[in-house]
Amino acid sequence: FIYTYGRFPRISSMILSPAKEVHFLDYDLTLPSVIIGEKDVKWGAVRVMNATKNAIKGLNISCTLETGENIVYQTDDVMALGVRKIKFMIPAPAKLITADSLMATLVLSDKSGAEIDRMVIKLNVKDNNRHYERTFLSKIDGSVQYYSVAPSLSTDAYQAFVLSVHGASVEAANQSRAYRQKDWAYIVAPTNRRPFGFNWEEWGRMDALEVLENARQIYKTDPSRTYLVGHSMGGHGSWYLGATYPDKWAAIAPAAGYPDVIAYRRTGTDSLLRNNPHFEMMYRGALAGRTVDLALNYLQSGVYVLHGDADAVVPVEQARRMRGILGGFHNNFCYYEYPGGSHWYGDHSVDWPPLFDFLKQNTIPALTEVDSLEFITASPGVSSTNYWIQINQQLTPYQHSKIKAVKHNDTINIKVDNINGLTVFASGLNIEKQPVIIIDEQIITGIKGEDIILKLENDEWGRIGKIDAKEKYPQRYGGFKLAFDNNVVFVYATNGSKAANEWYYQKALYDAETFLYRGNSSVDVISDREFSPEKYKDRNVIIYGNADNHIAWNMLLGMCPVKVNNDGIKFGKQFYKGDDLGALFVYPRTDSEVASVGVVAGTGEKGMMAAYTNEYFSGITGFPDLMIFNTDWIKDGLDGVKISGFFGYDWSIEKGQWRGR
Repeated sequence: FIYTYGRFPRISSMILSPAKEVHFLDYDLTLPSVIIGEKDVKWGAVRVMNATKNAIKGLNISCTLETGENIVYQTDDVMALGVRKIKFMIPAPAKLITADSLMATLVLSDKSGAEIDRMVIKLNVKDNNRHYERTFLSKIDGSVQYYSVAPSLSTDAYQAFVLSVHGASVEAANQSRAYRQKDWAYIVAPTNRRPFGFNWEEWGRMDALEVLENARQIYKTDPSRTYLVGHSMGGHGSWYLGATYPDKWAAIAPAAGYPDVIAYRRTGTDSLLRNNPHFEMMYRGALAGRTVDLALNYLQSGVYVLHGDADAVVPVEQARRMRGILGGFHNNFCYYEYPGGSHWYGDHSVDWPPLFDFLKQNTIPALTEVDSLEFITASPGVSSTNYWIQINQQLTPYQHSKIKAVKHNDTINIKVDNINGLTVFASGLNIEKQPVIIIDEQIITGIKGEDIILKLENDEWGRIGKIDAKEKYPQRYGGFKLAFDNNVVFVYATNGSKAANEWYYQKALYDAETFLYRGNSSVDVISDREFSPEKYKDRNVIIYGNADNHIAWNMLLGMCPVKVNNDGIKFGKQFYKGDDLGALFVYPRTDSEVASVGVVAGTGEKGMMAAYTNEYFSGITGFPDLMIFNTDWIKDGLDGVKISGFFGYDWSIEKGQWRGR
């Protein structure tokens, strides 16, 4: 065991013998509150350890409340010699509960009905007008996630919505309770997938968006009064989410936050890495997280910056830097340094009355009221839409794309930079006459008020009927890390040598448990013999294996110009020979218009070892569409990379951008 210290180096180790071959683990449950007056079934999740050498399938979890209500759910499979957090259903109590908690018994049984294990859990009972927790199923991986709510004290319809993103090591349940309840707004705290999670980037940003969607469906809040706040790492989350999705927020309010993770770090530098030709591609893979580069996107929201002037954790210079940037172009921001304020100075660190007064003064304009907009994105796969404009495709992938659009009467004038395709949602603009679009001084006419999709061909803009889903577009864009989304399933090879089969299974298991640890995840892990395109239709797939040992390779990647074999890797017309090569890449799933395939593969046994690392489960690492490397990657980093880069907008190698080719 090798330990590396982090910010909070509290590390201890124990080796324990399992009490049973298959059993519940009594920690790290994801549970909702039992909310008085609600009669719907709710989701929970519990860890199960499988200490046998066979996957356990056909499991059921029975949940019985102490009041007698019962529900049985056929739950997820648990891989051999692994731990998985599996979901179950919690019935609603039939009668009013007056106690502050409710006990429930979980029984795990096999497909024959035989009991495997049982456990008693405690559910918190909450009044519907006090702080409580809700759960939902994530579209990322089908796992159960929770968020915490400080409900509005008012029963009036169309309350405001405040999304509050927490700091490092803070539970969402504690985040919501840092606020006094308001009589005008619901305050909702997502989890970032864990108290540390992903710095509100990557799967953390996805969690924030999922919670925003789920909670707004329940509470029916006023869409024009949606706000974003956060403290510390959540202050970064406010800066980042505010710049990345500018049309979602009437105002944002970062407190004690750093705008950019890289600029916040106190040790290390990239200066020695920048000379490596592959550094650029790794940097571009993380470019969506360079928040300051997106600063012009703040023009669409009010901004309140709160920071203690004695903060020793996140220095006040971080806030002053943003004050200077905003002061150069923004006409609706407020800045306050709390005198003597440390990183945390009580409730006012987050629940600062002037901050909430500022929020209330801002609203999101109706679509028809937005006559001009500016928008910057590093990737349409991360952020593509701003009011009535969507960037569908870039000329140069994962470089900044910029658009400025001005609507005047029936004319829309558009200037673009690094954009190969876009959509104008003209149908929602209520333009009385037939609209005219002028894009880079080229006039597009014949529009009858419907949405218009434009594509650049031979340096001329033309109208197309629909987005070509075989090319890159926002729902399927790359880079590699975005393969771990869309109800992803891990599929490991079984058609190789005994050593290869064992390694790829263990690698899939390692990734699944890492994702659980870092991101409260629960991923289906299956063999290539169990996979079928119909059963796992339109789901992202991670292939663990190569074309020689993975049965599903050809059915998923039959048209891919990259092919990994036991003796080398084919990259277009080039072939890199060797048994010590590894590859990580993403490519469209052949049989789907929405799903992607991620590949974790090696050539020989050495190549498999080269691919052992999984630093892609991080909120700050950058991975392009593809990397090919050898075993030197493990000890020498970028010096071990052979090829890195991005496929072209048509997913070809020829139109892509590469280093080392």
